[in-house]
Amino acid sequence: MANNMYNEFKIIKSSGTYAETLEAFGVANLIQEILARSEIVGSRISIEDKGLFYAVCSNKDISEEMINSLPYFQIIKFIIKDNNNPVPERISSYFDYPAKKALKDKNKKNYDDIGKNSSLSANEKKEARKKLGREIENEFGLSIDSEYSVYSEIIKNPYPSFLKLFNNLHNNQTDFTILVTNILRKYTEHRPMDLTTNNFEKSPTCQQLFNPNQGKGLNENKANSLKMGNQNSDWISETMKISGALTIMSCQFVKVGSAYDMKIFVPEFKNISLSEAKSIILDFKKHLKSYSPVKLDIINILSFTIKFIRITTVYRDKVKNTIQGFHTVYQKDLGQNKAVANISFIHTPDFVEFSNKEESIEWIEILEHQKELILQIEELGDAAQGLQAYRIFLSSVGHNALTSFLDFSFWYAGYLMQALAKNNRFLKPFNTQILNKYYQFMQSNLSEIIQNDGFKAVSKAIRKSTVSLQYTPKSSRRYEIRYGLAQKLQNKSKSKVDLSTFIGEFIATYNTETSRSAEKNGGKTIRSNVKDSELNSFYEILDTNPSRLVGALLASYGFALEKNEIASEEELKKLEDQAAKLGYTLVLAQAKTESSESEGQSDNNYLETE
Repeated sequence: MANNMYNEFKIIKSSGTYAETLEAFGVANLIQEILARSEIVGSRISIEDKGLFYAVCSNKDISEEMINSLPYFQIIKFIIKDNNNPVPERISSYFDYPAKKALKDKNKKNYDDIGKNSSLSANEKKEARKKLGREIENEFGLSIDSEYSVYSEIIKNPYPSFLKLFNNLHNNQTDFTILVTNILRKYTEHRPMDLTTNNFEKSPTCQQLFNPNQGKGLNENKANSLKMGNQNSDWISETMKISGALTIMSCQFVKVGSAYDMKIFVPEFKNISLSEAKSIILDFKKHLKSYSPVKLDIINILSFTIKFIRITTVYRDKVKNTIQGFHTVYQKDLGQNKAVANISFIHTPDFVEFSNKEESIEWIEILEHQKELILQIEELGDAAQGLQAYRIFLSSVGHNALTSFLDFSFWYAGYLMQALAKNNRFLKPFNTQILNKYYQFMQSNLSEIIQNDGFKAVSKAIRKSTVSLQYTPKSSRRYEIRYGLAQKLQNKSKSKVDLSTFIGEFIATYNTETSRSAEKNGGKTIRSNVKDSELNSFYEILDTNPSRLVGALLASYGFALEKNEIASEEELKKLEDQAAKLGYTLVLAQAKTESSESEGQSDNNYLETE
């Protein structure tokens, strides 16, 4: 501060949680409102993580004259809990929880009614739900508040504390400029003034929603006694945290058995403008859905990264230099209340970086594809193992990230084959073209392996023996599916000797089957042998690289499909409609059959009678 002008504010970090992140955004909201009400144009508010503190900076100064001229306004917007909490006088803008809940309940009922409508086909139900989803998205921020998930939690246990903090300001409107000055001094001079205001809550208790490590529990400043209760804070910090929470916090439910636990997500930025952060968060919140706990972490960090890449107009280096990740808190449902069960942080992928528009578009394609793969995984049985490997991969750096992704690749190959064996044709495999971009972006030296002719030939042979056949109707298959190949590949990749022997035996069998098929069909074949030169080239790659790395890359590419093998949604819909008319069951969902490459094949090869 200089000459009674305010333009930089510091929020000291002390909790190691998202509490101070909320506080920083609350301060930024206040600065923005003061400048807007003072009719200052061209303002830019930024929030930067400085390590020990957050710096909230404004390119426009706030003078004491501006503060003294401020009319009263709601620093935190009033929330109607129920009919027993009427809107205070002279307040026209507020959150109406009962009305919004009724609208949410109506949307849920409409969604459920679509599923119960026996007159609709599966495709018609899918389209009706998509249409309803688009309508809800269009209403978001208008009919449905973007802050709903947060204030629907505030109206529970934190509500009495919220009312006290709201009334601190609303009931003392004559001292409003003094209170605002006090707030600004806390974050500049770090010595708020003493207040003589009556009926004022100076030291509210910390609420678990905004202070995840300071909720009710056994605690005391010194280890000479224990008290069961919330710890105290100060009214300025808690007011700013509520404002920040309504801006950037998201609360999502997780079904565990018959109960619903909750996960809280708060994004952590390295350096971003308030307007840009709000834009990303608003778009992110439009598509929030409930998933299993680990899956929810993955989907949110992928979605948030995608939103940032879509919205940003500045092509910088790593996304992580702007968005560091998410603070997450898992709250366990205990009946009337929830208890914090876990506090963690999910990092933004370190390897996502771009320097021009073309690279940013490629990253959107890559991450959207990964998101589709994760969405189709049900977190049951050993799926948790695979999803955890993927979550670790997202938050890891360099070699550790690659190691975790390779763990996921091994697991997903087996998971995909098991699902396809159970006739789950709607599970998507990797796309080889996207894999190429992914690995090259993640670690450029992998190109030596994945572009090697021998590696490509062996991985194609695995693909033609497994996943390609799984997506081919039984009546069109010319070869037996090699079940268990994914698991064997993982086991044999522990040593170079085992992997080289295994691949040699597999290719020998593969070539023999291919040759026999050609003999039976007059020399015609829909797949080619692996040449000796290609196999030797593969062995050269194996000699100079870790066997586990080569094996995992084989798992990625060997259980993937090439772009020309993957059917579009339009093609699938045509096939489904055709199947419905003819009384068939659709066998192929995501890939074209291998046999369609040969002459004389018709679309009926996609169908199989019931």
